[in-house]
Amino acid sequence: MDKPAKKQGPIRFEAVIPMLIVVGVIVLYFSLFFDTHLRRGIEYAAAQANGAEVNIGRLRTSVFGASVLIADVQMTDPVQPERNRLQVGEIRFRMLWDALLRGKVMIDEAAVEDVQIDTPRQRAGYVLPVEPEKEDDGPSASDRMLAQMKEEFSGNVVGDLAAIAAGTSASEQIKLAGGELKSSAHLDGIEKSLDETEQQWRERMDALPRGEDFNVLRDRLGKVQLKDFKDAAQLQASVKELQSIRDDLDAKSKPVGEAGSKLSGDMGSLRGSFSALDKVVRDDVRGLQARMHLPSLDTATLSRALFGMDVLGQLQQARGHMNQARQYIPAGSAEKKAKPAASKSRKGRDYAFGKPRGYPAFWLRRALVTSTLSGGRGLSGEILDVATDQQLVGRPLVATLKGDFPQQGVAGVKAELVIDHRTAEPVERLDLEVGRYAVAGRSLVNSESVTLGFAKAAAASGFVAELRGEKVDMRLSNRFNDAVFETSAKSAVVREMMAASVAGLNTVSLDARVSGSWSDLDWKLSTNLADALAKGMGRYLQAKMDEARKRIENLVNDKIGEQKQRLLARRGEFEARYQSALAERKAQVDKLRGELDAARKELDKRKSAVVDAEKQKLKQDAGKLLDKWRR
Repeated sequence: MDKPAKKQGPIRFEAVIPMLIVVGVIVLYFSLFFDTHLRRGIEYAAAQANGAEVNIGRLRTSVFGASVLIADVQMTDPVQPERNRLQVGEIRFRMLWDALLRGKVMIDEAAVEDVQIDTPRQRAGYVLPVEPEKEDDGPSASDRMLAQMKEEFSGNVVGDLAAIAAGTSASEQIKLAGGELKSSAHLDGIEKSLDETEQQWRERMDALPRGEDFNVLRDRLGKVQLKDFKDAAQLQASVKELQSIRDDLDAKSKPVGEAGSKLSGDMGSLRGSFSALDKVVRDDVRGLQARMHLPSLDTATLSRALFGMDVLGQLQQARGHMNQARQYIPAGSAEKKAKPAASKSRKGRDYAFGKPRGYPAFWLRRALVTSTLSGGRGLSGEILDVATDQQLVGRPLVATLKGDFPQQGVAGVKAELVIDHRTAEPVERLDLEVGRYAVAGRSLVNSESVTLGFAKAAAASGFVAELRGEKVDMRLSNRFNDAVFETSAKSAVVREMMAASVAGLNTVSLDARVSGSWSDLDWKLSTNLADALAKGMGRYLQAKMDEARKRIENLVNDKIGEQKQRLLARRGEFEARYQSALAERKAQVDKLRGELDAARKELDKRKSAVVDAEKQKLKQDAGKLLDKWRR
């Protein structure tokens, strides 16, 4: 007998209980684990962007309030892992549920408090290793340009000059330098060209008419009848033979004339090759100077050696931040959305409607930055419109900051950052001014021969950079006031030279500008410290520098001198030999042509006599015929 079915109540416990379990698990996760997992996720993502370890002391979220509190944020400086690049006391913000339900993050206003820079860490932070470049992808043109600049700026020009002043001059390195000289290779090329030219001229001279060829024509000329003509027919035959001999002479003399022009051209080319040797020798001398670390005393080279790496470092930092900004805030599309075609079926008007309450994936509308210390000193600023889609927001990212960092001895900070990616050509601009910051123990030159740096100074800095597409325009202006230098050297001469160079120099100025495209940058650096060093060191070094350059020139000339003189003598002998041979052929041509001209003149004189005799004979024959007719 079947049991009667149990009557179903209003509550379905078989569905409610599993749902309560799921909700309980979710509530338990958000209560116990969510904050920890979110903190670690933010630390990991921030470390990837920073290039070094990022620590968050405390993170608290409120699910129902959609709020987040992040406290004690420390961002490790990749260059100095024992210090923080940036430290933030507290970050607070509240998200909009309207955006969260759409899968977006919208923060109307955030607070960033107690911001500090360059603070010490309890332990050194972990620096992420630099990812090696893929083997398939070679360095870009911009990477090659920056690598070339780094190699040039890292050269210790001042140390090399100090080594020369100390007595270890470049003359000691001359025997180690040299190697393959371009001038030697150039002379080898001249010798090869001379060999080929001589072979060509031997073949050309063999093809030219010789003396026996002209003798044949002279024999024919000797057989031409020039007098005792019986009639005009004999005279005409002599004229015709003379013309035939002249035609043959012209045919044989033409290659002789052409050979003369060709010889002048070949000799001109060889002389040009020897003239070009002077430039190649100068290139060899400059190359040996570089290989023997024989630097220049010009201020441009010294300016790059002193501050080039600083400028390059700031340029590379700007490029790194630019790449990050363009990665997380993509540039807008250049293509405009096509308007829908107007309907032709009926009259009417088209209306375009925007996306109401549309949000990008992330949008921080406004963040207030504050840091107030005792005495009312500190800094304030704001960050506006940090969004992943600036076209949708319609505004660029703008961040401003002003104030002081008294704990670090930094005062008069004014900064404005604009990131505008609303169009296809992204633009980033930074205008930074620091009124005063302390400098201590900053090294400018560090070599075995000499060290030079600031023991202390009060510095001020101005930095303006605009990155537009692939174009760069960066300007830097630094002033180091009340500068106290520290220098050391093994040689007493070097110590005296360096002390004399910087004596009385209380203010050091640096002005730099880098402009152009990333693959073709124009660098301009100038500093009065380079002027002072060039002037002070010049008094000690000029004679030794001139001596070293002279020895280098002698080294090159000694290595190529014998070959150069041998080839010059060979070229001269070659030119004289073939000029003489061609002159001999030309003299034979001119002599035979003169004999032909004389024979022709003789025939011309005989021609009148023969014509007169023929006329007289015709006249006599006509008279006899007339007398006979009369009879």
